[in-house]
Amino acid sequence: MSFLSYFFCLVFFAGGVVAAYFIPDKTLALHLKFVLVGAWGAVLGLVYHSLCCRKLREAEENYTELLNTQNTAPKTEYVPVVPSIGDEVQPFEHPAQQQKKSPFDSILPPGAVPAAEALKQQVKEAPQVFPLDAWNAFCKHILKNRPFSEVVEALEKSLPELFPKAAGILYMYGGVQTELHKILSFGDYVISDDTIMPAECASFNVGDIVVTNFTTGEFTGGCTHLHHHPQGVSFCAPIEGLEEHFGILCIQVDKFPEGESLEFWKAKVSIVAATFGLYVANQNLNLRFQQHSIRDSLTGLFNRRYMEESLRREVSAARRHNTPIGIIMMYPDAIETVNKEKGHHAVEQLLWELGQRLPGFIRTEDIPCRFDGNILCVILPGADSKITLERAERIRREISQLQIAYGDGILATNLSMGVSVMPDHAQDEGGLIYSAQMALQLSINNGGNRVVSVDALR
Repeated sequence: MSFLSYFFCLVFFAGGVVAAYFIPDKTLALHLKFVLVGAWGAVLGLVYHSLCCRKLREAEENYTELLNTQNTAPKTEYVPVVPSIGDEVQPFEHPAQQQKKSPFDSILPPGAVPAAEALKQQVKEAPQVFPLDAWNAFCKHILKNRPFSEVVEALEKSLPELFPKAAGILYMYGGVQTELHKILSFGDYVISDDTIMPAECASFNVGDIVVTNFTTGEFTGGCTHLHHHPQGVSFCAPIEGLEEHFGILCIQVDKFPEGESLEFWKAKVSIVAATFGLYVANQNLNLRFQQHSIRDSLTGLFNRRYMEESLRREVSAARRHNTPIGIIMMYPDAIETVNKEKGHHAVEQLLWELGQRLPGFIRTEDIPCRFDGNILCVILPGADSKITLERAERIRREISQLQIAYGDGILATNLSMGVSVMPDHAQDEGGLIYSAQMALQLSINNGGNRVVSVDALR
C-alpha cells in the first residue's frame, strides 16, 4: 500500500471523530460518542487491512510468475552425431572439468609426466619437517623451569639436530651490557669470536633476524663478526624477552639440506631464539622478584626479614659446629643534622651511599642489612670478639673519611657502633640482637664515632 492510501484512511478517521464531536449531547450521550469513534476506527482498519492483503497476494503472484519465466529451459533441438566406422567414442567432458593443457603435452612420450606435476610430486615426497624430537627434549627443560645451566646444556645438544650440517654460537651479556660472551657453540668450524661487541651484529640494532648470504656477495646485513667462515648463509637472531635484550644466536650453514629452504631455516632460528629469550626473561624476572623480596629498596642491603632469617640460620650452624658469630650495629651520627639542614632527601642519599659502600668493607660471607630505619647492621658468621671489633673499627674509619657530593655541598658522617658476639655475650639470636642494640645506644650516648662492645656494659 502507498502512503497516499494510508493518508486517506487517517483523514476519514479524523472526519469521523470531528463528526462525533459536533453531534449534540442530547442526541447522543458522551459514552456513546466514544463507542461510535471506536467502531469507526475498527471499520477503517478492517478496510485498510483487506486492501493490504490483496496487494500482497498480487505481488506474490507476479514474483512467482517471473521466476517461472526465468527458470524455463530454452527449447533446444538435439542433432545426433553418428561417428564413422573406426572412430573411438570420446566421453563428454564438462567445460569446468577441462584443464588448460600445455602445447608440449601432445608431444610427450607415452607414460611421461609433465614437469609441473613432477615438481609437485617431489615437494610432496620431500616435505620440510621440523625435528620435533630434539625440540621436545629442549622444551621439557624450559617447561619444568630447570636452572639456566641445564637449559643451556639441553639447547647445546638439540642445536645440531635442529640445524644439521651447520655451525653456530650463542652469545649472552657477561656482567656488563658492553660485551657479549660465548655461552655455547656447535659445528665443525668456527664462525665468530668468543667475545664481540653488540654493535658488531646488525640484529642488535634491528631487533630482528638478520640474514647474510655469502653466496651472492651481498653483505648488507652488517654482521661484521662473521669473518671466520664467510660462506653459505648465516642467521643472527636477538635473544629478547619483555622488551629486554639478553644476547644473540648465530647460525651459519654452507648448503641447506635437501628439501629445506632459506625461509624454513629462518623460521627455525626464529622459534629457537624467541623460546629461549622468553625463558631467560622469565628467569630474570624471578631473580628480580627474589631480590626485591629480600633487599631493602633504598640501600640495596638485605632487609630486616632476611636479616632475622639469616641470623637464625647462622646461629643454628654456629651451635652445631661450635663456632662463634658476631653482629655489628651502626648508626650514622650526622643523620639529624643532615635532615635539619638539607632535608629528608639528603638523608636518603646518605643512607644509599652507605649501603653501596658497606659491602666493600666486609668479607664475602658477611651479611650486611638494614636493621631498622637509620640503623644498619652486619652479621659475621665465624667471627669472634677480636675479629668483630677489628671489622667494626675498619668500617668506622673508612666511613669517617667518606665525602659525598650533594648539590653544592658535601655529605659526611661518623658512625656510632655496637658489637656483640655469641657465645660470649648471648646464647641465641634474640639475645645477640638485644645486646648489640644496648652497645649501640651506649656508643650514641657517649658522643658517637666509636665502637662499643657489650663488655663495656658489664
